Amino acid sequence: MPLLKLLHFAALLCWCGSLLYLPAMIAAGTKRSEQLFYRDHAHLTRMVFTLISTPAALLAIGSGTALFLRDGTLAGWLIMKLTVVTAMALCHALCGVLVLRIEREPERGVTYQCMALGVLVPVLIALTLWLVLAKPF
Repeated sequence: MPLLKLLHFAALLCWCGSLLYLPAMIAAGTKRSEQLFYRDHAHLTRMVFTLISTPAALLAIGSGTALFLRDGTLAGWLIMKLTVVTAMALCHALCGVLVLRIEREPERGVTYQCMALGVLVPVLIALTLWLVLAKPF
């Protein structure tokens, strides 16, 4: 079962990396004045969200669920970690909403939402890492 844990770590790295990158990518799509740039950038942002971030999130959550079901662990730290992962999934969903918003109205500013995500996501990632490393044996 080390391969399941490896799959979980790899998917988690891809998901967390894309969650760190997407808010900046979304915000950058609203800064240009050329209409052609809007379409191309919005398309690229949607592709990163749908082809990289979402499959990685599904793999990370699915393999993590399989890991704790396999081990049969259900403790307080796990509940806290799953709560933080749920918050990360909500940030992922908000990124999806912002991707749709810049596709429909590229000139509308989403800077404050992206800044909030840019601050919140690293905090959630660090908190998840701390909870995993603080896990009692």
